[in-house]
Parts: sequence; C-alpha cells; structure tokens
Amino acid sequence: MAEHEKSAGPSTGRRRFLKLSGAAALGVSAPFSLFGARMARAAGGQLRVRIGSDISVLDPALIFQIENQTVASHVYNGLVKYDQATNAITPDLAAEWEVSEDGRTYTFHLKDGVAFHKGYGALKASDVKFSFDRVRDEATGSRYRGQFASIDSVEAPDDRTVVIRLKNANSGFLHKVCAFNQGWIVSEKAVTEKGEAYKLDPIGTGPFIFDSWTAGTSVRMVANPEYFEGAPQIGEVVLRLIKDETASAIALENGEIDIAFALQQPQVIDRLKAADGVTMLSREANNTVNLVLNTTIAPLDDVRVRRAIIHALNRKGLIDGFFMGTKAEAHSVLTPTFQEYSQDVPTYDYDPDKARALLKEAGAEGFEFEIVTVALNPYDKFPVPMADDLNRVGINTKITVLERGAYVEARASGRVKSCITAVVGPPDPDSPLVTLYSTVSFPPGLNTSQYAGVDDLLAAASAEQDLEKRKALYEDVLQKTMEDVPVAPIYADRLFMAHSDKVGGLVQNSLFTVDTYSVSLTE
Repeated sequence: MAEHEKSAGPSTGRRRFLKLSGAAALGVSAPFSLFGARMARAAGGQLRVRIGSDISVLDPALIFQIENQTVASHVYNGLVKYDQATNAITPDLAAEWEVSEDGRTYTFHLKDGVAFHKGYGALKASDVKFSFDRVRDEATGSRYRGQFASIDSVEAPDDRTVVIRLKNANSGFLHKVCAFNQGWIVSEKAVTEKGEAYKLDPIGTGPFIFDSWTAGTSVRMVANPEYFEGAPQIGEVVLRLIKDETASAIALENGEIDIAFALQQPQVIDRLKAADGVTMLSREANNTVNLVLNTTIAPLDDVRVRRAIIHALNRKGLIDGFFMGTKAEAHSVLTPTFQEYSQDVPTYDYDPDKARALLKEAGAEGFEFEIVTVALNPYDKFPVPMADDLNRVGINTKITVLERGAYVEARASGRVKSCITAVVGPPDPDSPLVTLYSTVSFPPGLNTSQYAGVDDLLAAASAEQDLEKRKALYEDVLQKTMEDVPVAPIYADRLFMAHSDKVGGLVQNSLFTVDTYSVSLTE
C-alpha cells in the first residue's frame, strides 16, 4: 500500500492523506466527429493500438475483458488510482482523504474543476455515491458487488465530499475505490438518460472522450482538452481489432499500428524482440489463469475428484511446451506481485497414476466433463492439451469454445461444469480471492465454483490492520483453497507489450491493460 500519510494532530484523532503532485507526466457504428479530427491534428496525431477482441460493455458495473477495461481506463477516473509503474495508490478524483481512527469511515474531498465529457456537467459527490450504490445494488447484477461487501453506506453531504462508512475496518479498502472496474466513476445523469445504451456510449471524466465504435473494426477516442490533469499529448487513440497475433506483429513491423499489448504467442514475442524499430516490454502480471470447478455438480462436489483433475494436468509441460517458458508455475491464484503471496500451500505434482487412484476411490471413473472457454487466443487453444491429459486418466473431456458474450452468460448461469478464467485486476488480494471464493460473488458473480469455504477467513483478513497478521490470514485462505481445490491454477501470467520506437513515455502496467495518457509520438 502506498498512501501518503500526514498526521492531522492529536486533537483531530484522524489520519489524513494528501495529494503530493499535480498532473501525471484513454455494435453501433458512428462516424468520426469533426471535433475529433481537429483535436487529433492539434494535440499530436493518432496513436494506433492493436486489440485482440472487440469491445462489448463499457459500463464499470458490468465491465469484463481487457479490451473493455482498456477503453474504460482512458474514459473514466476513480477516487484514487494505481501508479502505472509501481502500483502505488495515488490521488485521482479525490484531492485528499481522511480515515477515522477505527478504520471504518473514509472521507474523500473531491478536486475542483472536474467535468464529465460531452456537456454532462461538473463531477459531484452524488455521482460517486450513485456509482458505488449502483454496483452494490443486487438488481444491477454487477459481478463486482462482492468487492463492496464491506461498505455499510455511501454519503454525499455536499458536492465535494464523499463519506464511506464500513461495516468493519478494511485495511485494503482503498483498492476497492481505485480506478479499475467497480472503482470507475460514472455520471448519474448520463446513465439515467441513456439507459441500456450507456453500455456502449460511456461518459467519464478521463483524459480521452469516447468518440465512436465500428463493430468488428475499431474504437476511436479523442483527447479531452479540458482534462483536469492536463490535456494528453496525442490527439486521438484508435484501438484496431486484429485478432491474429502474427498479423498484428506484421502490422507493427510495417508501421500500421504503434502498440500491441497482451501478447501471448511465444513465436510472436520472439519475432518482435528481434524486429528493427520495435521495443518489447515485459513484467509479471497480477493474475493466474485457472480451471474453475463447479462444486455443486457431481462428481465435482467430491474433493477427491477435484484433486484428481489437478494431478492429471501436466501444467509444467504446458508452460514449457505450449507457452515455451513465457508463463510461470502457479502455486495458488495469487502471483508473486502480491505481498500476500505464499508458496506454503498444498501442491499437486503431475501424477496420472495418483489421479486414476483418486477417481477410483471416489467412484468417478469415466465421468463426463466439459471445459468451457472463450474464443480468444490463447484460451481457445491451451485447453486442448489439458483435455488430452484428462482423457488419459479416464475423464471423458470435451471443450466448448464460446464467443465472449455467450461465455459470460454461461458463467453467470452457474451451471457450467468448469471454465477457464483469469481474474485480471489490481494487486489487491481480494480481487482474485473474493471474486473466486466468496459467497458474495456467487453467480451472476465470478465465483463459478460456488465454493463457500473461506468467508470467515476473508472477512478476518480484510479487517486485520497489522500487516503480518493480515498476511498470515491470507496464507490461511490460500492453504484452505488449495486443499479444497475449487479452482485449479494452471499458470501465472506474464505480460508482453511491443511498441514502435516512435512511441515515447509508454509505461507498462500490471493490470493487463494499456494506458496511453503519458504517451507522445515522434516522426
């Protein structure tokens, strides 16, 4: 955690967090506006970024998928945000904030001069309250409702002040209101007026304004000249859909795009590392990629069967062979980027004979199994060798590949036997742990396993203020979940992003998205 603390003095009995720096050093088709064209010429040209899948939902309460989140990161802000390089929590819409001595009340003071795009008016505290209450409302169907489970109330006593009261102290609460997913702030007026259309017509306060989407082709965002941290150095960002990674590499080499992020194919990564005029960036990700097992469907309700499945999977072979060493082994759903990470958990070596023995003991030999995955590279490819491994131990496995919308709908139903998932998000342990293991995240949330074994431990860990005790509680969560195996970690992800040498100021974050506010272009 990287809050900047300054004592308010013994008479106030509170802690104050102050802003330390100023400006930071973005299927309905609509034509590109003349305003956008003028802004592109005035502010430094067009930045072209490859995306591997089309966008679908840009509403923070419902958002999912890194392409949607990349658009949102340009359009929206949060009360606070992550530093792109360090993950330190820094001010965003809030100029400063205070935390009560008991850790249960957070008071945020909003910056002046912040306006929503396209004439939707000044940001008010009521917009923040609306944004958070909407996620908390069960009727919204937000998959991030569980992230706000600790909130008792959100109040807006005046236009510049937001008061959030918690049911219990939560040492990681600032992560919940960071500029990502449920933390992004929407305009109450825009959401109310646009209704269902808001999903693909977002209004935020961010450095770029959503301009147009051409389904199956591109997304265009234009610079916000009135951005409260200063206008971007580029005039517009175009996200260009190129599904094939090799095609995207050729486009980058030929100068047809400027940035390719979330690269997965080892051959493409090696090719771009060697390419002239191209720079490759790499860092550890905050996420693992996992096989989620629905514990409400027999025989997956038997822990012996779930352990048999993870023993049957040659995960090391997948990393070394299919991914050619570009991924790392996963010991749990946390990666080493989390300070709560621990390797002191039950482990499961590749052992087909042990898998067969567990299946026989459980009376589950030859059962029918289905892996549901999304039609997106590499998630539609690596399940093939996984299915081969499972078939070899007598689990009759088939793979179902669904387009993004159908995949999300299938997960939300709670009826899939298993699915491949990656919980992409901030370095907040609750992001994967609450999302995958808490009962507050049952479908339509992302606890597709419907596992209910660690609610008390998660609550205790989030409330614990002592860092070492908190880490110990999260280690208990990891040990319990790896003992029960409702989720089988397949690999720990690593991020690869390539850019043209004409691109300056680009910082690779650990969120699997790309943020281009700091970027400049040279000829």
